[in-house]
Amino acid sequence: MRQEEGIVIKTASHDRAWVKTIRTSACEGCASKGSCHASGKTMEVCAINDAGAGVGDRVVVSIGTGTLLKMSLLAYIFPVFALMTGAGICNVLAPSLGVNPSLAAAIGGFGSLAVAFVVIRLFEGRIARGETYTPRITRVLPGPKLT
Repeated sequence: MRQEEGIVIKTASHDRAWVKTIRTSACEGCASKGSCHASGKTMEVCAINDAGAGVGDRVVVSIGTGTLLKMSLLAYIFPVFALMTGAGICNVLAPSLGVNPSLAAAIGGFGSLAVAFVVIRLFEGRIARGETYTPRITRVLPGPKLT
């Protein structure tokens, strides 16, 4: 389980809270990053407030390792796979269509890459609305409330 510390900056409806954390390299591969508001080294993420934290509380925000792995695969491997598959298929089909194989591979590869990004963008919207891939506040850390 991946865990980060942060500070609750506001609470939202439906048992959710906005947490300000320090941005890490793991954030770059996360498909839920669309639900975060990043600026520089800090970012704000909406998390499920399982711990009942209030504004100013220092908290631990967690996301499952399997979830992080799935999102990394979606963000990194899927586009590369789409690019290679599109290029390969068009390269094979090009001679029968009377087209230059290199040109067909480039067009097919970049076309399938564009489709992959559209699919990721659509999937990202579903992720942000659901709870499966949403970070959770798992505990409130001891100490005074911060503002």
